[in-house]
Amino acid sequence: MKGFSNRWSDFPDYILGITHEIWEERQLRTLDHYYAEDIVMRFPSGLAQGNAGVIDGTMATLAEFPDRQLMGEDVIWSGDEETGYLSSHRILTTGTHLGNGAFGEATGESFTIRAIADCAAKEDTIYDEWLIRDVAGLAEQLGWDPKE
Repeated sequence: MKGFSNRWSDFPDYILGITHEIWEERQLRTLDHYYAEDIVMRFPSGLAQGNAGVIDGTMATLAEFPDRQLMGEDVIWSGDEETGYLSSHRILTTGTHLGNGAFGEATGESFTIRAIADCAAKEDTIYDEWLIRDVAGLAEQLGWDPKE
C-alpha cells in the first residue's frame, strides 16, 4: 500500500492493527502519526475537528473507564493507492465505570457495547472518521435510564 508502513499486509490489517496499538496497548501518542492533525470526527452529537481534541477526549474517557478496551472485530473496505481507502469496522468495547465524568459519579459497573467506525485514510493517515457507539446500551448497563 503506497505511503503506508510495510508492516501492514493490507488495509484491514492497518485498521485492526492501529486500533489495537492505540486503544488496547494504550499508545495514545501514536494518534499524532495515524490521525491527521486536522481530522474531522463525526458523531451523532455533532462534529469535532483536530487530533488534539481526539486525544483530550480519549484521556477523559480513560479517566472515567480506566480499563476500557476497544477490540476491532470486522472490517469492510474499498479503495486503492491513488484515491485512498475507506473502511467500516465493528468494535467491541468493554470497561468498568471507575471514575467520575460524562456518565456521572463512578458506579463500579462494567459494560460491553459495540461501535462502528468509518474511516477515510491515505498514506498511513486517517483524515476523516464517522463514529457511532451504543451509548444507550452503555448508560443502561451503568444503571441509568438512557432517556435521561
